[in-house]
Amino acid sequence: MENLSPKAQAGVLIAFLILIIALGYFLIFKDWYRQIDATRTQIDKVEVDIRRGRALQAKINEFNRQINDLKEKLAKLKEIMPSTLEAGKLYGNLNRMANDNQVYIVSIKASKKVSTDVYAELPYSLKLRARYNDVGNFFANLANFPKILNVKNLEMEKLKAEDSKYSLSVNCLVSTFIYNDKTDIPEEAGSGGEK
Repeated sequence: MENLSPKAQAGVLIAFLILIIALGYFLIFKDWYRQIDATRTQIDKVEVDIRRGRALQAKINEFNRQINDLKEKLAKLKEIMPSTLEAGKLYGNLNRMANDNQVYIVSIKASKKVSTDVYAELPYSLKLRARYNDVGNFFANLANFPKILNVKNLEMEKLKAEDSKYSLSVNCLVSTFIYNDKTDIPEEAGSGGEK
C-alpha cells in the first residue's frame, strides 16, 4: 500500500470500509433488521388483535346492556304476573269481584293448565248471570285487576224469563299467567268447583 499514491490509498481505504460496512450489514445489521421487521409484524398482529378485542368488548357491553334491559322488563312483567300463591287465590278474587258487582256466578271450573317455556296459563271457565251494566262493571274490574287477567271466548245471551233478576247469561274463559321459573306449578292451582 505504500507504493500507491495517497489518492489510491484513500480509495482502497474507502473500498475496504465499504466492504466492512457491507459485511457488517449482512452479518450483524441484517439480522437486526429482520428482528425489527419480525417485531413490527408481531406488533401489527397484536394491534389487530387489540382492535378485534375492543370490537368484541363493545359487543359484549351491548349484549350486557340488552340483558339488563330484558331483566328489567322481566322484573316488570313478574310484578303484574301473579305468583303461584296469588293464582291459587284467583277463584276467591273472582267471587269477590262478582259479588261487588252484583254478578251471580253459576259456575267456575278450572281448565287445563297450558305451559310454555316462559309462563303457564291457568284458565277458568265462568258461567255468569247478571244485568247488562253489572257485567260491564265486572269486566272493568277484571281489566283493572293489578295482575294479568285475560278474558276470551266471551258469549252473552239475553235471558228469556221476564221476571228474572238477571237479564244476561254470560260464558267466558278468564285466564291468569304465572312466570315459569322452572318450579313445578300445581296442575290446577286454586281450582274451584261448581258454585
